[in-house]
Amino acid sequence: ATACAMMATASAAGTFGAMAADGLGGFAWSATEGYQEGTTGVTNGADSVTVSFADTDNGTSNAAGFYHNFDGADWSEYDTLSFTLTNESASDISFAAAVNTGSSWKWHQSDNITVSAGASKDVTLYLKAEEWWYYDADTQTNSLVTIADLYNVQRVNMMIMSTSETATVSGSVTLNGWKLEKSGSGEVVEPKDGFYVDGAVLRDANQNAFEMRGTNYAYTWYKWEGNEEATLKEIAAYGANTVRIVLSDGQQYTKNTAGEVANLISLCEKYKLIAVLEVHDVTGKDDANLLLNAAKYFGEIKSALIGHEDTVIINIANEWQGNTNTSSWESAYIAAVKEIRDAGLTHCIMCDAGGWGQGYVTVRDGGSAVLASDPEKNVMFSVHMYGTAGGNATTIKSVIDGIKTRNLCLVIGEFGYKHSDGEVDEAYIMEYCKDVQIGWLAWSWYGNGSPVEYLDMSSANVGGTLSADWGEVVVNGKNGWKETSKVCSVYADEPITTTTTEPAVTTTTTEETTTTTTEAETTMAEVSTMTTTTTTVAETSTEAGETTTTTTTQTVATLYGDVDCNGVIEINDIVLLARYIAQDQDIPVISAEGLANANCIQDKNVDSSDLTQIARYLAHLITAEELVVTDTTNN
Repeated sequence: ATACAMMATASAAGTFGAMAADGLGGFAWSATEGYQEGTTGVTNGADSVTVSFADTDNGTSNAAGFYHNFDGADWSEYDTLSFTLTNESASDISFAAAVNTGSSWKWHQSDNITVSAGASKDVTLYLKAEEWWYYDADTQTNSLVTIADLYNVQRVNMMIMSTSETATVSGSVTLNGWKLEKSGSGEVVEPKDGFYVDGAVLRDANQNAFEMRGTNYAYTWYKWEGNEEATLKEIAAYGANTVRIVLSDGQQYTKNTAGEVANLISLCEKYKLIAVLEVHDVTGKDDANLLLNAAKYFGEIKSALIGHEDTVIINIANEWQGNTNTSSWESAYIAAVKEIRDAGLTHCIMCDAGGWGQGYVTVRDGGSAVLASDPEKNVMFSVHMYGTAGGNATTIKSVIDGIKTRNLCLVIGEFGYKHSDGEVDEAYIMEYCKDVQIGWLAWSWYGNGSPVEYLDMSSANVGGTLSADWGEVVVNGKNGWKETSKVCSVYADEPITTTTTEPAVTTTTTEETTTTTTEAETTMAEVSTMTTTTTTVAETSTEAGETTTTTTTQTVATLYGDVDCNGVIEINDIVLLARYIAQDQDIPVISAEGLANANCIQDKNVDSSDLTQIARYLAHLITAEELVVTDTTNN
């Protein structure tokens, strides 16, 4: 970026060094002239280019530059440009690329990439990500943008620089393996028996996309209370579909046994929650051995995990690595994922970003290598958003887009509404996650110590009240649990068919019959009550002196509690009915069938008593058979 202003107005012409019919990507590359004058030679080979340079500085005046003119090529269908760069020098070098587009040859420059002496690095440039430096001549400032006018690419200019502002470097580099591709092109993701990643999408065992909406539960620090069942039941009743559970492998806190974990998984399944299991002992640590120990812990308790691939995700460690060194983060997680796979576990694995969870660059730049190293190709990533990664809408969008653009599966594993490092734009986190269909997990249900008690969603593990500034926002606020949380489809069977129509020709008759089915499967409950009404309606028409009578038989299934008539009973039905009772003028129209479904207390009115009945049902306080009540006093 330091050279952006100078290079934006420069033009390159002429050739330098040997030319050939081929070259990197089959294109002939040339040395720049008039700027970037550290180049001493350019040699085009078979799908390669070798560039030599001498006394090259850090890019302000004497970078080694080379380019190819693409003369207005259309790259709008491509997402990535990749190649392999081999540093044949005795010193580390810094590499950057610039894409010139449009009639004015706008200069868009990538971040600098360091390649160690004698090493090779696979370089991938994301053409549609908001991570290209652009110099605005009017304001004389550099800013990160997406590349403008990709349909009109004029030139790609590449640069070799020193990694130091005071030292220079000499030597050569070779680039080969040029690829322009669409994201995920050519990849076919096979469904799995449990959760699996499909590019940037998390899918469940039924192949349905799943968006986490939940909280973090500090089990290991409060297990002495012995109320984990009541806590998980309460979290589920408020509308969460996922809970991230704090565990210990014994490195810092008291180790949780396989029996404890098996019980937690059983309870999550009982209350239709997805369990994300994480080891908290290594938070902020930089020692790769501690991360490996956390991975080994899951192998030790695999008896509790095997067979629950469809309801459990293994989040190896909370916020391992306090720094944001992508190279060390990448290598440590490659080893940790291997440890879990070698233990025979095939679950979807989640890896937290470095930098105490907020260093998203570790995921952005190192996540693809971690995913590629996994024989299951089943790794997703988590960024935690407080004042650093979640401080404002611009940052939040950049973090999420930068990772999704790389076709990596992301969840916001923790976030609050303020923290020691600054205010958090929690509303935008929830809004943008909904827009781009990724999950989030609030920190945390209960148990935060001084001075961050404000991050407690509830005043107690069980039976508390939601905090006004945080708990109410997560549960009842815009884009919160009640609006956006959907139970995972692994907890439901086939959807209910609610309406069928069958024509027939017969004599003019009208008849009505009623049957009752008492075990119709729904999404939010094991069974519910459904009443089917069949009505035959006669229609008579006269044409050319002949009278024809046609009857149509309609079968309408009444699924009590299903206010929006989508075939399942869920939180959305409660929200819709509550707005109807409150006479909300902006409420979507509830059909006559929906009002009939809402009338669980079968009297003349649809009111708060029906709302309470559906809420009790979703909270598992009453059974399916108890959902519908005949009110003989009010009929």
